Amino acid sequence: MKIFNFNKVYYLVILALIVAVVFVLNENDLFNKQQVNKVEIYEDLLDIVYGSPDAGLTVFFYSSYNCSFCREFFKNVFPELKRNFIDNGKLKFVVKPITLTNNEAVINSLKIAVCINKHGNFEKLNELLLTEPNVIYTNEFANVIDELVEEDMYLEECMYGGESENYLFRNLAMFKSLGLTGTPSFIINNKIYKGYMEYDKFKKVIEKELKYILH
Repeated sequence: MKIFNFNKVYYLVILALIVAVVFVLNENDLFNKQQVNKVEIYEDLLDIVYGSPDAGLTVFFYSSYNCSFCREFFKNVFPELKRNFIDNGKLKFVVKPITLTNNEAVINSLKIAVCINKHGNFEKLNELLLTEPNVIYTNEFANVIDELVEEDMYLEECMYGGESENYLFRNLAMFKSLGLTGTPSFIINNKIYKGYMEYDKFKKVIEKELKYILH
């Protein structure tokens, strides 16, 4: 006759409960999220915006071209995000470029990027800065900036008239007021998510927040 091992069953039940609790805690604390308190997140005129203004959910993304994880995000995550959520009107994605350095080349690369986004074709420059970030330190890139602004008075005003510089200052001020210290950083439905996210995890957050908004 087989003897029922009560102790073994008891420990298995306890173990199952521990695993369940850990799973729930991990689900509720994906990507080191935290609530945004007493800070209004808003869209700026010079933000780089993808998606419909009528999208149900907006993601704010603090990014920099000299941030390797930001480039990794644009390479491996953003294309899927755009195809599955942005292009169908579910999501608006707002890029807020910042720099944590006083390096003139880095600052000028961000200034020309946001100005071209406002007044010209941003995608080619964006691709260049993502794939060849060190190009900003070359004389050739500096000459390209000079040629662009000489040919377009609107670019020149945006680049050197204070508009882009003030914009970057506003972004950095908001970034610091949120308690952020590094890129990439995301704000999704009034919650902060720090650090790089794989697509599957990002997708889970987006679907959860869309469901919350729709209900």
